[in-house]
Amino acid sequence: MSLFSRWPGRKATETASSTPVAEPEPTTSTKVLPKFLSALAQIEAPVVLDLGPVVGQNVAFFGDRLSCKLHVEDLAAVVEMYARNDNRASVVDALVQRLDRVNGPVDGILCWDLFDYLDRRAAPTVAGALVRLLREGGVLHGFFGTKATAVNHYTRYIVEAPDQFRPRPYAASPTTRTVFVTRDLQKMFAGLTVKESVLLKNNTQEVLLRR
Repeated sequence: MSLFSRWPGRKATETASSTPVAEPEPTTSTKVLPKFLSALAQIEAPVVLDLGPVVGQNVAFFGDRLSCKLHVEDLAAVVEMYARNDNRASVVDALVQRLDRVNGPVDGILCWDLFDYLDRRAAPTVAGALVRLLREGGVLHGFFGTKATAVNHYTRYIVEAPDQFRPRPYAASPTTRTVFVTRDLQKMFAGLTVKESVLLKNNTQEVLLRR
């Protein structure tokens, strides 16, 4: 079961309000997440490391689906703290320290919305720390932007179904996205093999790597 207790559901009824309800974010199909889930389903009580913020819906989904032990290390929050202090160049040591304190090895890693915000010096070091944490046969599910455009938000990926996400942006210090193509990933994550790579409609490469 998950490290986190089950989050309470919504109330059956809500007080009516005159405030207009915001339109929900569109969903995005995923072909890679089902394969990540399938790989972990072969393991009894797998250990999964999530590198993003705590999302209650995701905690419940992975707990129910995999009966897994889920660790959350919000590395995007660390990146943002250094960005606000105008010290992005020094973030790599803080990220590696956070990963070193994870009680590994782990069977799966959710690497969503992180490497776009790391420079080419920091990224290989962080990738190497993740490789060291991943157990033999373990899998890493990652998203990597494909266009070096200006960005001013991170993205929470809310799992709606095994084959569907709902991306939800939230504020970030402005920067330019760092793009890593497949050959970059193969070098950065030396020791892992790219098993799946899919280009999504939002110009994001969705990747499954396996040790």
